[in-house]
Amino acid sequence: MITVVIPTHDSAHLIGPCLSSLVTAAVDGLVREVVLADGGSTDGTLDIAEDCGARVVTDGADVGLRLALACASPRGDWVMLLEPDAILPEGWRLVIERQINAGWDKAVSLPRPGLPWFRRPFAAQQGLLLSARRYEASGGFKAGDKGFARLIGAVGAQRLVW
Repeated sequence: MITVVIPTHDSAHLIGPCLSSLVTAAVDGLVREVVLADGGSTDGTLDIAEDCGARVVTDGADVGLRLALACASPRGDWVMLLEPDAILPEGWRLVIERQINAGWDKAVSLPRPGLPWFRRPFAAQQGLLLSARRYEASGGFKAGDKGFARLIGAVGAQRLVW
């Protein structure tokens, strides 16, 4: 159902907890694949990816191009983009499944859990969830993109509340 894409570069110290937060959803079939868009890691990131069964896409230093390549042919109908330090909160699967099963087709930015309510509107996001169809219609990632910010704006993402 969901293809998870994570940009990495020497992210071994971050990626373990991120991938661990996806395990139950992968076992249940909600997460169909995990793809790392890697920028030439030399610190064990690729070993962790291999141990977890993640697919790795490498294509130079341009984050936008790597993300575009990683998102080019998702196995899931939905794409979830996560930062390598993202740790999804317990119960995230239920929130996402409810939205998807309701026929919902909006893009949502995924907030970092645990922030006080007054900081949430201004806090950096840990990711983005959108249908593969909406991703394609947006034009996807471009060369020079440094992260998710332009795409979040292009798809008109709403903030999801955990």
